[in-house]
Amino acid sequence: MQTKIIIAGTHSGVGKTSVALSIMQGFRGMGIKVRAFKVGPDYIDPSYHAVATGLPSHNLDDWMMGKEQVCALFQKETVGCDIAVIEGVMGLFDGFSNTSDEGGTANIAKILQAPVILVVDAGRMARSVAAVIKGYQTLDSDIHICGVILNRVASQGHLDMLKESVQFYNQIPVLGVIFKDETIFIPERHLGLTTASENDDLKTCLNELKKYTTTEDDNDSTQINLNKILKIAQESKNNFFFKSDAISPQRTLKKSVRIAYAKDKAFQFYYQANLDFLESCGATLIPFSPLNDTQLPEDIGALYFGGGFPEVYAKEIEENVSMRESVQNLIKQGIPTYAECGGLIYLAESVKVLSGEVYNMAGIISGQIEMTEKLVHFGYCENQILKKCFLGDAGDSFRGHEFHYSRWSDEGTHSIHEVKKKRRRSQRLEGYCSNNVLASYVHCHFLSYPKRAHMLIQRARDYMKRANKK
Repeated sequence: MQTKIIIAGTHSGVGKTSVALSIMQGFRGMGIKVRAFKVGPDYIDPSYHAVATGLPSHNLDDWMMGKEQVCALFQKETVGCDIAVIEGVMGLFDGFSNTSDEGGTANIAKILQAPVILVVDAGRMARSVAAVIKGYQTLDSDIHICGVILNRVASQGHLDMLKESVQFYNQIPVLGVIFKDETIFIPERHLGLTTASENDDLKTCLNELKKYTTTEDDNDSTQINLNKILKIAQESKNNFFFKSDAISPQRTLKKSVRIAYAKDKAFQFYYQANLDFLESCGATLIPFSPLNDTQLPEDIGALYFGGGFPEVYAKEIEENVSMRESVQNLIKQGIPTYAECGGLIYLAESVKVLSGEVYNMAGIISGQIEMTEKLVHFGYCENQILKKCFLGDAGDSFRGHEFHYSRWSDEGTHSIHEVKKKRRRSQRLEGYCSNNVLASYVHCHFLSYPKRAHMLIQRARDYMKRANKK
C-alpha cells in the first residue's frame, strides 16, 4: 500500500512544476521521505525533483513503457518512502491520443489508483473557475480529483470570490493558493525549462517556494496546506500491489563491466530507470565530462552519450581537443558506442549554431548538425530496426520519443531505424549505425526495449576481452 498524490494541471504552463516542488520540499522539511515521479518523457522536471527531494526522480510513461513496466517501476521505487508525489504532463487529459487516456496523466492516475490535485491558473477568472474545474471533474468519473490549488491569484478579494465558487459548485477543497508573484520564475530555452544544474538561481527559487506551504490547519490559509494534502493521500491508500518481473535484469554471474557515460551540463538527459537497469544487469557506470575532462576513464568497455545541449556548449567542446581525440581514438579501436540526440550531435563532424558559427565536434559521424529555430521532430514514435547491428536485430521494434531543434545534413546515411508517427501519419529513415557506433535522435527507454541494454553490456564485455588479450 502506497501513499501517493498526483499534481496535475488544466494545461501546460499552469504552474505544476512550481507547485510540485513546493510540496516535495515541504514534505521533506517535515521529515517525510518523498519519492518523486514525472509523467511522460520529460528529462528536465525530474532534475528539479531530485534537488527538492534529495532522491532521483523517475518517469512514468505508459505509452512508451507499457502498464506493466509502469506498475513494476513504481512499486520498486516507492519501497521505504512515506509518500510519492507524481507531477503530471501537460493538461490532465492530454497525452498520445485525442480520444483516450493513453500516454497522459489521467491514465497514470487510473493505473496507480492515485488521487489528483488539480492546479488551475485562476488569473482573470472568478465564477468561471468553477466551470473549468467542473469540466475536469465530469469528463471521466474514474479520475478522483480530491482538491484544487489556485495559481496566479491577484488579491485576497479575488481569492474570496474563487473559493466561494469552488465550494458552491465543485464541492472539493481549495488545498492551496499561490498569489501572482514574478519572483517565482524558472528560465526556459528551446527544450523547455533550463536544467537544474544550469540554474544558478535554483536555491533562491526553492527558498521562495517555501513561503507557499504551511503545516497549519487553517481553513482560511492562503498557502498550500501540506497536512491536508498528506491526509487526503493517506486516506486514499488502496491495496495497489503489482508483482512483476517486467524490470528484472537479465541475471548473470559474470563480472561487472565498466561503461562510461557523458554527464555534465551539456549531457544530462538520461532516464534514471535506464541507468538503474544497466547497473542491475551488470554494468558499473562511470560518469565523465566531455566539457571538463581531458581523457576518457580507463578500463571501460562501452561509451554512452545521452541527450542534452551540446550546441549551447559547442565552443567549450571544440576547445577540449584532448577529449575529442580520446573519444575518436577509442571508437576507432572498436569500443561499442551508443548515442542519443545530443550524443548524435556530439559525434557529428560539426554543429552550426543559430548565430551562424560552426564548431568542430568529435568527427565520428559524417555531416554537419544545423540548429533550427523551429522544432524539426517532436513526440512519440514507433521504431523498427532496419538491419542487424551490435545493439539490435533486424525487425526489432520499440517505442521512443524525440524532441529536437536541429537537422543532420547526412541523415539517411547508414540509417538504422524506420521511424513511424501514427498521429502525424508519417515515417522516415533515421539514425546512424556503422560497425561499433549507433547514434539516433530517438530516445529509447530500456524498459520498452531491454534488449538494447543487454546487448550493450554484452558488447562491452566482448570488447574488454579483446582489449585484455592485446
